[in-house]
Amino acid sequence: MKLIGRGSTGGDWMKLVLHIGTEKTGTTSFQRFCYRNREALLHQGIFYPDQLGNESHRFISMYALSLETFDDGIRNLGITTSEEMEAFYADVETRLGQQLEASPEARLCLLSSEHLHSRLRTVEQVERLRAFLAPTFDEVEVIVHLRPQVEVAVSLASTQARVGGTVRRGFFDQVTPQNIYYDYNRLIGMWEGVFGASSITCVPFKKQPDFLAWLAPHVGLDVKGLPSPARVNEALDIRVMAMINALVESGTSQRIDFRVLDQLPVEQKLTLDRAMGETIQARFVPDNQELIARRPELEPGQLQPDWSRYPKTGNLDLLDHDCPFAGSLAALVRHYNAEIDQLREAVKAT
Repeated sequence: MKLIGRGSTGGDWMKLVLHIGTEKTGTTSFQRFCYRNREALLHQGIFYPDQLGNESHRFISMYALSLETFDDGIRNLGITTSEEMEAFYADVETRLGQQLEASPEARLCLLSSEHLHSRLRTVEQVERLRAFLAPTFDEVEVIVHLRPQVEVAVSLASTQARVGGTVRRGFFDQVTPQNIYYDYNRLIGMWEGVFGASSITCVPFKKQPDFLAWLAPHVGLDVKGLPSPARVNEALDIRVMAMINALVESGTSQRIDFRVLDQLPVEQKLTLDRAMGETIQARFVPDNQELIARRPELEPGQLQPDWSRYPKTGNLDLLDHDCPFAGSLAALVRHYNAEIDQLREAVKAT
């Protein structure tokens, strides 16, 4: 059954705009804006679901996965059997269908999940997603916000540290076209092959870093009077990243809670020197040029960073030093983690 709402013009027609990221392009801020302004968007005929994974529509990316390719989202739901996976698929279909039917004034459905970039790695996964979405809508546009790969890698380094991973020079050795996460030519090609090249729109981050500012006129959204999206910056101070390296290498399982990390000042971010930045980005030049050549909305140079922002000397070396007091640091963190756990239990008991 085709689950569409009745558009504001009175016709049974609805378009889907599927925003797939990429990661590290301000997706969290954009999604938070849309989620918190759902009613205002719906008044303008734009439906942003709230039953598909909270602010971001992570259930949409999870729908494309299977038990063999599951991610932490599926694991956190406790899904372990094929029957449970099938029940999850059915639940996502029901959630979207019911919300669409309850929003007859909508002319456009907006779905946004950067995990569609980071978690979907095969044509089969994208095909599964299309098989779910395409019959539901009259038109599908897939929008991807593309940032120079070296900039994505630097931002991803903070995320790696936040989840308890080490970041050293070797982290950047893995930033290669062999990883589809960074290979935009292969990534876009996969989505073009499934949804059709004319259904894909690439937005260069270098030209338009503010995705909402680009999208609003594109979909006919008037943002006047709506609160501006709060900027969400998950970058860590490089010295905090070095501290996390020390914790990991202490051999203990101690981690610093995200909420604590968010309170720590960011005075000195990770910065690559220009020579290293150019070396990393050069790995992607041939594929980027091939992508730009076939995408009319992209122009030469738009997937290259602004090299004037890269200093002659970076600070990556701060992450390559061993910490002589890693064990003592881990013991200190263990102590305060225990204190936090006790406070949580005390709050639960009240």
